[in-house]
Amino acid sequence: MLQKISSTFGSRAILTDYLKKQPQHPMILLKPAAGDEAFQLLDISGQASFFKNPLHYTVRYQTGSDNWHGFFNFMYLTFPSMDAAKVFLAKFGTLAANQGQWPGCNNFYLLQLVAPKLQYVILSIWQNSADYFNWRKSAEFKPLRDYLKPSVHLQQVYQATYSIEQAN
Repeated sequence: MLQKISSTFGSRAILTDYLKKQPQHPMILLKPAAGDEAFQLLDISGQASFFKNPLHYTVRYQTGSDNWHGFFNFMYLTFPSMDAAKVFLAKFGTLAANQGQWPGCNNFYLLQLVAPKLQYVILSIWQNSADYFNWRKSAEFKPLRDYLKPSVHLQQVYQATYSIEQAN
């Protein structure tokens, strides 16, 4: 079971160089769904990060098959207070209890940014984009619908989607 994930962003060339220099670290190079900039490199080794400007996440919840292939969705949620984050965590628990019923979902994670700000990331990995978008329309997604736009209880929300990029 993963306890932490480190991430960094950059060009394909720079991140591919990390892959070559650190072959002992299990890493995943992700290509953004929109455009060819802001690639993301995930270090899932659980070891100390060697990235120059890393984001470190503690894995708060995980389920699935450890299948790191398919359609990746990252939902970044920043909360204004611990009370707002606690409400979210309760709703997330309801959502996560139904994870095994979502067709096409390979992995489902809740990550917490290791930083002073209250940021969580829901990382879900799907067999394909259609499975993800079908889930978004389903009743099972209801606990997250309130978190799709900023409100009094949510300072910021951002989503990004990726696919696996094959390094040369």
